[in-house]
Amino acid sequence: MTGEFEGQLAVVTGAAAGIGAAIARGLAAGGADIACVDISPIDANHLASLAARPGQRARSFICDVTRSADVREVCDQIRTTLGEPGVLINNVGGSGADNIVEIEDMTDEAWERTLSLNLGSIMRFCRSLVPAMKAKRYGRIVNVSSTLMHGMRGGAGTVGARLPYVAAKAAIVGLTKQLAKDLGPFGIAVNAIAPGFTLPDENARITRKFRALTPEQQKPLIADVPMGRPGNGEDMARAVCFLASPRNSYVSGQVLAVDGGG
Repeated sequence: MTGEFEGQLAVVTGAAAGIGAAIARGLAAGGADIACVDISPIDANHLASLAARPGQRARSFICDVTRSADVREVCDQIRTTLGEPGVLINNVGGSGADNIVEIEDMTDEAWERTLSLNLGSIMRFCRSLVPAMKAKRYGRIVNVSSTLMHGMRGGAGTVGARLPYVAAKAAIVGLTKQLAKDLGPFGIAVNAIAPGFTLPDENARITRKFRALTPEQQKPLIADVPMGRPGNGEDMARAVCFLASPRNSYVSGQVLAVDGGG
């Protein structure tokens, strides 16, 4: 992939850690300038590693992606400091810390925040950044869904408020397919990946939660993976980098399962 993203600016949401950090590394390795968006500042060493080539740029942008005003402001900051992005990776998401399994325990607040974080954030960033892609008649958008869009069984696992999380990840698929139809005439490809069970790195919250489970609780999470292991951040990044690259000139409206054959 060396050099295939040179001259491109990529926005990656949820880029401080986990899958988002791995995606940012993959795009940067291909030569892209990177706008790292997260609610927390990006680690300085990670940021420096994304700008290793002469002239390459990487910046950290702090944003609460559930707030439209914050998204508008950070997109303006990106334009001012780095220019107009040609690549948008909508990775940010999560199910929250509360282990809400039963519908009768669901609160409006948990439901609305989880959908806003996972689904609404995609709409907000696309709304701000797509007009310039249309004007250039080029763009690549990759949304991060999950194989959990099909639902999950049992109470044990790493997903907190799983009902709104599953609903949001399923809705991302519909949003992706409709955006692909709407934006295809402008040369913009819109796709999604659906990670299976993934431990992005040892510092990720999901990894820590998995390590805290008993062996009996861990076993069903990987039992149905034919390749016999959880995914990692690099597995996800390689899939995203193909979908986001100029090499992908005709794949749009698709959801790529990155799940070890599950």
